[in-house]
Amino acid sequence: MNELTFVVGQIPVKELRFSVTDETTISALPLSDYTGAQVLLFGPDGVLRATMAATITDSANGKVESEWGGTSPFDVSGDYRFQVMLTNGSASDYTTTHRAVVKELGV
Repeated sequence: MNELTFVVGQIPVKELRFSVTDETTISALPLSDYTGAQVLLFGPDGVLRATMAATITDSANGKVESEWGGTSPFDVSGDYRFQVMLTNGSASDYTTTHRAVVKELGV
């Protein structure tokens, strides 16, 4: 995923789409071992700002999508981090983080 840019208070319309890859081969990681997914959003201070429901949309090709919901998670400007949590029962694995820059409107 490329760096994303948002505005403080924004509620994006388009869903977030992730392609999960194997970090050693850089190929799509099959997600058949997982039964669920969530997207974690950390603010500039490192504090978890939102946990968003996610769906594994294409298990064979490592595809995950998440909707934003009705409130903006972007309460201050700065560098935010997204991370996908993949689950199976009580076990979980995490992807590497992805950066998002949040700016004040007009900056």
